[in-house]
Amino acid sequence: MDKKSVALIEFTGKEVATQKVFDTTSQKEAEENGFYRENAVFGPIPVIVGHGDVLPGLDDALLEMKEGESRNLKLSAAKGFGERKKELVVIVPLQEFHKRNIKPGPGLVVDLNGQYGKVQTVSGGRVRVDMNSDLAGKEVEYELKVVREITKPEEKAQLITEKFFPLKEKAQTKLQGEDLKVKLPKELAKNVAPFVGAFTKVVREVVPQIKKVEVVEEFDDAAGKQEKSEKKSKK
Repeated sequence: MDKKSVALIEFTGKEVATQKVFDTTSQKEAEENGFYRENAVFGPIPVIVGHGDVLPGLDDALLEMKEGESRNLKLSAAKGFGERKKELVVIVPLQEFHKRNIKPGPGLVVDLNGQYGKVQTVSGGRVRVDMNSDLAGKEVEYELKVVREITKPEEKAQLITEKFFPLKEKAQTKLQGEDLKVKLPKELAKNVAPFVGAFTKVVREVVPQIKKVEVVEEFDDAAGKQEKSEKKSKK
């Protein structure tokens, strides 16, 4: 596939050393490995190839793969979650946690200014937090499959929208000529506003025919009439 191709992929990732599964798109694998959650969504996920949506090693492989192909990949730390970095192990005054009514202890995952880390030690009024990924510095293995390559502009736009706005009730799109309308729930309008600019940039790069993107609460009558007309013509 080429860069900026849109594809639906499935994968299961595990540590090479322990063979422990840490991520999967398969509900069965999640259940068998003890991290299934009732509200979690499983199944193929959309990615933009070469866009950094997945680990570097997976992106490299996708550029060489085609629809329906599967591969087993072993990724070095450099092509996976990166090497461990000493500068990502930080010391935070204990009082900073007390201000937030948090009692830190080894293993606790904490949010430090939007970045997550794991508490290593608490001693002498200081808390040592490791901001490295648990998989940093480790070799990982993936079973990767390209379920389908998406070629229709309308479907590309829909999947990119779902990727940017992963809502329980999926966002809806209407592509009319060069205009893309994205229907989102009214109560979410303010929350998603900061992401609209980035979304617009990406969707226009991947689907060049789109020149204008508009987020709406409802599709206008013209769009509704066109949809009904298209349905009738198919009958």
